[in-house]
Amino acid sequence: MINGLFNALSGMNVASRRLQNSSNNLANLQTSGFKKGEVASVENRNGGSSVSAVSKVNSQGPLQQTGNPLNLAINGNGHFQVTRANGAPGFTRAGNFSVDGQGRMVTPNGEPLVPEINIPAGATQISVGSNGQVTARVGGENQILGQIQLSSFNNPEGLTAQGENLFSESAASGAPVAGNPGDGGFGTVLSGVLEMSNVDIAEEMVDQIVSKAAFQANANMVRAADEMLGTILDIKA
Repeated sequence: MINGLFNALSGMNVASRRLQNSSNNLANLQTSGFKKGEVASVENRNGGSSVSAVSKVNSQGPLQQTGNPLNLAINGNGHFQVTRANGAPGFTRAGNFSVDGQGRMVTPNGEPLVPEINIPAGATQISVGSNGQVTARVGGENQILGQIQLSSFNNPEGLTAQGENLFSESAASGAPVAGNPGDGGFGTVLSGVLEMSNVDIAEEMVDQIVSKAAFQANANMVRAADEMLGTILDIKA
């Protein structure tokens, strides 16, 4: 009976984690570059189950035209590298960049691209090629402003989430390798396009239904075991 109680409690925990993960996925349905989370569970030797890992699914999200030349999507392998607020490197698939007060291309939270791309005040006809080269018309002349690079990982699913669509390298992901878009297995850059979330709303709704049912079934087992245990203790008393 005690084993059955613990098995049911562990089942409730797994179902709860799945519900939390699915809710987070659905909350980020419209978040540019968001990668859905996936909960993996294992059967314990003594019965029951437990969460073994919560990983990111690194599949390509749908591409959406925006017309903004500073909205960039990676078509294929790679991440943009930025400098986080604490000075550490961060990696993201979200390419909704803008220009800050210093003329740098930055994320919505102000993290600058690495290497930095500076766009002079008054620049027009800003363009980003599929190879990552940034050009603009400055003072009546066409100028090359910089080169966007991408970072690749042996195991991108192993990246550590830092929040705000940023990731950091880990032992599981391996060290980043930098390169130009289109070179050596790197994806290309699409300007005026954003990669959207890879969350599938139908899958998440089904997962929520299944997880809620599993949670309720295990909760009923816990309640039944508790009642039986109470009855046994009353008899012994």
